[in-house]
Amino acid sequence: MAGRSSPFDDQRLRLSERITDEFEYKQVIRGGEQVRAKAFKVYLLIGNDLERKAGFIAGKRVGPAVHRNRAKRLLKEAYRHLKRRLKPDGFKIVFVAKRAAAENGITEIQAEMAKVLKECGLLNGSI
Repeated sequence: MAGRSSPFDDQRLRLSERITDEFEYKQVIRGGEQVRAKAFKVYLLIGNDLERKAGFIAGKRVGPAVHRNRAKRLLKEAYRHLKRRLKPDGFKIVFVAKRAAAENGITEIQAEMAKVLKECGLLNGSI
């Protein structure tokens, strides 16, 4: 249809693109590869039959609820800006915020996320 764009052209992070079920979070965390960054940890589960989904967690170590919510918002926003450059399918990813995530700005988190995703082979294009 003319005028309709694919879901990958959309800038929003739709509910269908997020991990929402506790079972899915546990599946990725237990079965996935772990990559550490300064502001967050990444758990990555790769498989040809997987659709691309992302989850965001901030535990109590990050700080009070205000800091945890800010950390998750920043991670989601950074991921949202990078999702156009990601492979379309074949992985599920969970970002676990560290205390530094709530203290950093969006540009630092986005640069760090781009670097980690590039190292994992999920990001197309330059950093």
